[in-house]
Amino acid sequence: MRDEQPNVARMWDYHLGGDRAGNADRRLADAVTAVCPELPLAARANRAFLGRVVRHLHGLGVRQFLDLGAGLPTDRNTHELVCGSRVVYVDIDPLAVLHNRIGVVGNPHATVVHADLRDPELVLRHRDVRHYIDFDRPVAVLALAVYHLVPDVEEPAAGVAAIYDHVPPGSYLALSHGSADDAPERAARVTDLYAGAGIPLRPRSRAEITTLFDRFTPVGPGLVAVDRWQPSASPGGAVTAGWYGGLGRKTG
Repeated sequence: MRDEQPNVARMWDYHLGGDRAGNADRRLADAVTAVCPELPLAARANRAFLGRVVRHLHGLGVRQFLDLGAGLPTDRNTHELVCGSRVVYVDIDPLAVLHNRIGVVGNPHATVVHADLRDPELVLRHRDVRHYIDFDRPVAVLALAVYHLVPDVEEPAAGVAAIYDHVPPGSYLALSHGSADDAPERAARVTDLYAGAGIPLRPRSRAEITTLFDRFTPVGPGLVAVDRWQPSASPGGAVTAGWYGGLGRKTG
């Protein structure tokens, strides 16, 4: 099966320079890269964005992290960036769950949950999530490079709204998302490539991604290109499209 059906987690790992991809994963990833040659750089920019956001939140005193759609582990994962903090990885892909579980063996502060982020009620009420995360204290929810895999019909905004309702004030949502703003024709070609492999892809505009934050109040520069996000930065100038990232806070 590994060589018959492309897998998003393995493809992303391949873009990051990993070695877990099968033949089908590499074929589709290479076809996508032929259309968007900058995609491997974008994958690395997303990882760097994760690091900056997590370290920033840890510096603010956040000690609980819920990583949705965690994917396959790579260098400097969330629990390695915030040693001693509680970290729960969530993914629907059994392979990603397996590799993440191997990665946290012996770590009393981290666990992995096999669940679908499209069902936030199930995720947030999961026994292991509740065991590791104290929802009376602020928690950082990470949703990086994942919601563009959730089509409109499955209402990703409703999922974020459910997260907002469950977390206490002082909690955060970090989100990154692929966009078609700079090159809609290329985005359409990539979407068709994914669709041909049975993988939904929904690049969204900056305005659409902004709505996904629901009632979370923007922090720092707001929603900007992932490689330009810094907590103290000014948005300054036109935002380059392609991959956006931002951080929001529940204030009340």
